[in-house]
Amino acid sequence: MTFYKLHLSFRGTRFLGWQKQKDFRPTVQDDLEKALRVIFKSDLIHTIGSGRTDTGVHSLGHVVKLSAPFEIAPKNLVRALNSNLPVDIRVHEASFCSENFRPTNDALKKEYKYLFTTNAQLGPFQFDTIANYPYELDFEKMRCASKLFIGRHDFRAFSCVGSEPNSTIREIYECELITNIEPNMQGIFPEYHMIRVVGNGFLKQMVRLVVGSLWHIGRGKLGPDAIVDALSGIEFQRIGEVAPPQGLYKVKTWY
Repeated sequence: MTFYKLHLSFRGTRFLGWQKQKDFRPTVQDDLEKALRVIFKSDLIHTIGSGRTDTGVHSLGHVVKLSAPFEIAPKNLVRALNSNLPVDIRVHEASFCSENFRPTNDALKKEYKYLFTTNAQLGPFQFDTIANYPYELDFEKMRCASKLFIGRHDFRAFSCVGSEPNSTIREIYECELITNIEPNMQGIFPEYHMIRVVGNGFLKQMVRLVVGSLWHIGRGKLGPDAIVDALSGIEFQRIGEVAPPQGLYKVKTWY
């Protein structure tokens, strides 16, 4: 077997996440493995991603380990994959890797960005790539509250109900709000705001719940003490709301 590390991006709109599921399609992994079976003319294909993504979530930097039955030059593999993949998935780089490479467990940290607007009627080029939260927000309160997430905390209150990870302890290295990013591409993308989070790992829907809690801070529906209590283990009830998936982008994974 030959082992590759692939770097790819995908627009998550029509996908039920990255990971293939027994009775649910389409997923990004399904489409990737379908293209790989065509290229290698074999069913001896196995892929492992650098984590799951929720339905409708996008990725600019998903890392995949590929086990293939024989060797193809990496640049030729990239060309062949992009000729066989749908236009909403693109492979940017391929390189040989060790059989022992583990895309999820070997990750040192990951970066996510959440894009949203508060005052725009989203058009046909925006509705599935940015979230609209049509409320007046106190950005300074949100900016101050975002710093409360930095550090090592129990994020049980910021995880999907029903998920049961081995541990809900995660460490956040950076959490920031960037506001009033200028429109680009002649208004195809409106003025928007971004919440950027970097951490050693993330629970299911964790980033979207962090965003939702900051929205509630900005609207005055929550105070910063609610976040402090939730992270300290005093209060495990989920706070805020789950922000919609279309604003979330997985950006980068460090190894």
